[in-house]
Amino acid sequence: MKIDAEVYFWKYEKQFLHPLIRENKMLQQQYLPEQITQNLHRNGIDGCIAATAEDAEVQTRFQSELALTHPEILGVVGWINLYDGKAADKIQEFQQYPAIKGYRIEASRLASVLTSTMELILANQYSLDLSADGESDLSNLKNWIIKYPEQSFILHDAGHADTKLSPSKTWESNIRELAKNQNLACKLSGLFTHGHRKTWKPTDFYPFLEIFFDAFGTDRLLFASEWPFLLVSGIYVQWKSLIEKFMERYLPEDREKIFGENARRLYRI
Repeated sequence: MKIDAEVYFWKYEKQFLHPLIRENKMLQQQYLPEQITQNLHRNGIDGCIAATAEDAEVQTRFQSELALTHPEILGVVGWINLYDGKAADKIQEFQQYPAIKGYRIEASRLASVLTSTMELILANQYSLDLSADGESDLSNLKNWIIKYPEQSFILHDAGHADTKLSPSKTWESNIRELAKNQNLACKLSGLFTHGHRKTWKPTDFYPFLEIFFDAFGTDRLLFASEWPFLLVSGIYVQWKSLIEKFMERYLPEDREKIFGENARRLYRI
């Protein structure tokens, strides 16, 4: 099964806070499953994981409701206020949606999450997608991940790599140190949108991919398009083809892991 581990759906509202949406008029419209279904099939992708673009519970409900009527949505990474004392109640409330496979959390706010909340997430086998805003967040993640060795963590946005520049030594060191934790995986997302939009070259991304593949190996990396955000830099087939080209030297079973099997395992699909 081939899976895109991160796509987004929304009906645009002016109050959206996501900077890419606010900065790009092409994103200020609705993006729904029917707009990507043909793209997925054309590229041999069987389904996707839908994530929330905004930190709002209503977006979690929206993605989960879409999953009820769109079989191509194989799972949902939602958002709830995990830093709130009533987070456990919210987790239990959202159990009504079987599509929810995990939640997204800001790396900078991990210390605010109660131990009881983390225990409930683990008991329900939810994955946690970690959003890191930069090198400082990456350096602070290690102790938290070590604290919960049984919890499945997935680094979202490729550790906020700035692909307009070569990988910094600090960023690379943090990534390699984090990757030593076997309960941490990483989505190959964000690289496309953090680069030279529209003027990028495949070689812009190769140094980053080399680091990720060397640090995490093929058992803990997931193909993720970030559609429709990737549209600010190109089209779906460009990002998928770039990863495929990079992986030409890898075994077919390794390519199957990156393009679906790892997502199926980590999100329990």
